[in-house]
Amino acid sequence: MKKILIVSDLHVGSTSAIMPPVVELGPTATRDARTVHASPTQLEFYKAWCDVVKTAGKIDACFVLGDCVDGVDRKSDGFSAWTTDRRAQIATAADLLSMVKTRKYYGVEGSRYHVDSNTSADLAVMDCLKGAFGTDFAVMVEGTRIHLCHAIGHTTSPTSKATAPAKEAAHAELSRPTYGKFDLLLRGHRHDYYQWDNGETHICGCPSWKSRDHFAATHGLGMAAKHIGALLLTVDGDEHWIRPLLTRLTPAHQFQEVTV
Repeated sequence: MKKILIVSDLHVGSTSAIMPPVVELGPTATRDARTVHASPTQLEFYKAWCDVVKTAGKIDACFVLGDCVDGVDRKSDGFSAWTTDRRAQIATAADLLSMVKTRKYYGVEGSRYHVDSNTSADLAVMDCLKGAFGTDFAVMVEGTRIHLCHAIGHTTSPTSKATAPAKEAAHAELSRPTYGKFDLLLRGHRHDYYQWDNGETHICGCPSWKSRDHFAATHGLGMAAKHIGALLLTVDGDEHWIRPLLTRLTPAHQFQEVTV
């Protein structure tokens, strides 16, 4: 029996995402050293992260499904970032992941908008942790074969949320002669937790560690996540089950409330 923690979409660098209580940014050629303190919401996210690490305990591996950092925040011109220094984001993400009680990390590449491709920030985080990295991964855990990938289709339509997971499962089944059978598909990107199982293929989405940011706010109410958290996967031979480790997001995490 093996136990694995699944983490996705840390988005370190965003003011809406997890960060440690204090981060020391070293000097560069264009700025002095400075200290950055987490916001009250980020402190709550960090506490939830510590709770996840404690609940998971000692594990056999950690799967990281991409977007460890938020990047330079191009669409908001850096407005939603506490730092756009990708080196600082990478180091902070690696510090957070190093709290997980494991020696084995397997990371896949997130979206190019956040992590770039050459060199991927997700790759740099895995290098810091001496972990394995791939664009995607096929991982055999005992008798269970798992596909790790960041991307999956996303929609703001409430009536179409299940379409992309169902399509991923169908692709997995149709491509078995070429790719072999996958028992479990793990996905990030959508920032929401879901499980979908048709008896042949099980697909599970991992929540993020980011609340509603400036970009989401400019698109109304359709892009809000419900939870932050991680997934605890247990594999016993050819059987597996997933325990979600979730913290419910509140309105205070999502909005700046004012009273008139």
